[in-house]
Amino acid sequence: MSDMVDVDTQRVHGLLSAIATGFGVVDAQVTVDVDDEDGLRGAVEGEGANGLVGRNGEVIDAIQYIASQVVGRREGGRRRVSIDAGGYRARREAMLQDLAERAANEAVEFGEEIELDVMTPHDRRIVHMALKERTDVVTRSEGDEPRRRIVVEPAD
Repeated sequence: MSDMVDVDTQRVHGLLSAIATGFGVVDAQVTVDVDDEDGLRGAVEGEGANGLVGRNGEVIDAIQYIASQVVGRREGGRRRVSIDAGGYRARREAMLQDLAERAANEAVEFGEEIELDVMTPHDRRIVHMALKERTDVVTRSEGDEPRRRIVVEPAD
């Protein structure tokens, strides 16, 4: 583990600890580790951690953005930072994968495009990845940020 990794991990840990305290998370357990692609994964657990999620994940997304700015640029480009609270990201990913499968099945059954609601880039990536192995549908993103959405359609 390089010194830069130690510094980044410490910075994100300190940020999450301060935010958890500010949000009143009782007995907050903050963890930050390095994933397989040298990105950072931070998590906050404890009573009240779900308060860090906000409506539709807006607060946790903002915290994740701030954490990525704290880490900043480094040699070799930007480092990916993922922040979770109370297991929200896993629940959200499962829900989006289910939505993707239902949209794909509907597109194939009715032979038409299915347009999903506006999503963040992270959420769109989950949907695209959930359907990438299916040969009976294709996905594409349409629109301009922040109103970008996914369209699922039957493959030719």
